[in-house]
Amino acid sequence: MDTIGRAVPQLAQINVATLRAPIDDPVTAEFANNLDPINAVADGSDGFVWRLQTEGGNATAIQAFADPLTLVNMSVWHSVDALRAYVYSSAHRDFVARRREWFVEGTSRYALWRVAPGTIPEVNEGKARLDFFDLHGPSPYTFRFGAATPEPLLVTRTTLDDTATVDLVLRLNDELATMYPEPGANHFTLDAESVLPPNGVMVRADLAGTSVGCGAIRVLDATRAEVKRMYVDPSTRGLKIGAAVLDRLEAEARELAITELVLETGTRQLAAIALYEKAGYETTPLWGEYLRSPHTSLCFRKPLGELR
Repeated sequence: MDTIGRAVPQLAQINVATLRAPIDDPVTAEFANNLDPINAVADGSDGFVWRLQTEGGNATAIQAFADPLTLVNMSVWHSVDALRAYVYSSAHRDFVARRREWFVEGTSRYALWRVAPGTIPEVNEGKARLDFFDLHGPSPYTFRFGAATPEPLLVTRTTLDDTATVDLVLRLNDELATMYPEPGANHFTLDAESVLPPNGVMVRADLAGTSVGCGAIRVLDATRAEVKRMYVDPSTRGLKIGAAVLDRLEAEARELAITELVLETGTRQLAAIALYEKAGYETTPLWGEYLRSPHTSLCFRKPLGELR
């Protein structure tokens, strides 16, 4: 595996919950009145970087969900320890202990993930991380406070001619050649231009600074794109890195106004098939170049709906 020299990743968090009453209702008055002092504690905490807010100084006016009473909070910190100290060892601790007074029980959700220094996450990314955690549980891509903090994982844009990415693709090609050794087996290729915006996007997963996975989408038409070159190093399989790469590709597709993703995988790649099915992909008839490999190809599709 190729080790990439990068700055130490920072920590992003999102938490959401649904109020028992509107923010200006007497039921939630004490919560509203404490927002400014509690946010001031965050702003002055060691390791604090950024928090989501409007000109009002907080995020209560941001409607990220269908229910207008569901509030969203996001922030970035230098480390897990810095956020933990704020949440559990500052005045915020008592605020958390009383949350059932103001929020509907069972509506609270939160997730933590790594970001490159200088990155400000968008609300849709936070919502996607919540959904990812709900579907896959804890992983280096999205996690919660716990006894063991996972190694930092970043999934970022790359190019098909990037040295570390080239190495991953070559290992993918070798694996496919071993898995499908019969004469005439198709190992479909991809050119660099087809995964550069606006034609597509390629991403690479780096775990603790080591490149361990990749994937790409190439745009087929105004509404569809194809997932390509999905690969995870065998030493890190089981850490849900393939799911993380796929999640990032879906986010990139949405940025390109793509409403449906399609893909091909081999009939012998059982782990890949399981990954796509869990992520909501359904089988679809073979198409295009995959018609030439009816015995070794499976095709899938997934409409990209709204995030929850």
